[in-house]
Amino acid sequence: MKLKPLSAEGYVTPRDYNAYLKFNMLKGRFYRIKVIALAFVLAILCAALFFFGWVYGNKTYWMAAGAILLCVLMFFYVVNTNVKRVCNKSAKVIRAIQKVDFGKNGFVFELKFKNPEENEYNEIFYDEIDYIYLAPKAIYIYIDKGSVIVVPKRNINIAPIEAHAFLAKFVPPQKLVVCV
Repeated sequence: MKLKPLSAEGYVTPRDYNAYLKFNMLKGRFYRIKVIALAFVLAILCAALFFFGWVYGNKTYWMAAGAILLCVLMFFYVVNTNVKRVCNKSAKVIRAIQKVDFGKNGFVFELKFKNPEENEYNEIFYDEIDYIYLAPKAIYIYIDKGSVIVVPKRNINIAPIEAHAFLAKFVPPQKLVVCV
């Protein structure tokens, strides 16, 4: 079976960066299960505190449950606000067309701006990256701990299964993580 070449071209939206931030908090093979487990534990804790407050007539338990809920809601509000702030600050990058062409030894990453003089071009070998995470909605390429390339799957030219087969063939297995 001949593998089709893998490339992606399109925009990366603030929604993609928001999904990346949520992925990055609990990244790993089973990050969705971690998120569900954490939400379940927090919900049980809040329900238990509220119940104990109701049974014992102690408003301290109610306040503790409310504080936990408020902290969780504020956390997600702050994450969404920070994504919007960063995207507005780097609006030039958001409006650029991202093009990624994967090959046998590495990939080419391009940012195409309206002004061709500002275009960026990088060739990166698979040996130089930390990890590639194949998440359900995107491919996250960690160049190092501080920099990542977000490739939304809607921008990929082939089916996600074919993209997985392509990357599994050429990327070293210790650097490729398939997320559930």
